[in-house]
Amino acid sequence: MRRLKTLAALAVLAMLTGLTAVPPATAGGVNWLDYPTAAAAQQKQAKPMLVYFHLPYCYRCKEMKRKTFSQVKVIDLLNADFIAAKVDLEKDAEVGEKLEADYTPSYLFLDAQGKQVFRIKGVFGPERFLKMLSFVKDKAYLRQTWDQYRKGD
Repeated sequence: MRRLKTLAALAVLAMLTGLTAVPPATAGGVNWLDYPTAAAAQQKQAKPMLVYFHLPYCYRCKEMKRKTFSQVKVIDLLNADFIAAKVDLEKDAEVGEKLEADYTPSYLFLDAQGKQVFRIKGVFGPERFLKMLSFVKDKAYLRQTWDQYRKGD
């Protein structure tokens, strides 16, 4: 009986620990900045930028948040190797116009000097999105198109 109580207590402890233990990378999620702050940060850091265009009521954007932007690998790669800007096209319509955003969700990738290198629209799972991030991070766009890179697997 005592052994059963001990096992039950350990099971409860393990369950509680599992529920409260959040990997450090996911604790805060992606370090999203508004576009002006991201542009200023890019001048100080030599990193490519992802500009993510969304609307708060866009169901596809919510799907990206839930399925892709919540994944540890995506969060880690974005936070380590990119400057991530999130543009709400309702609140920041001027930025959207300036950057020619016409769909949500959509993504604009800029190289470390702020030059557009890749633009794409739609909902993508974590694996495909990670492939896009690698395409930009590794500067594969200098050697091949996105379709060539994507099909290279």
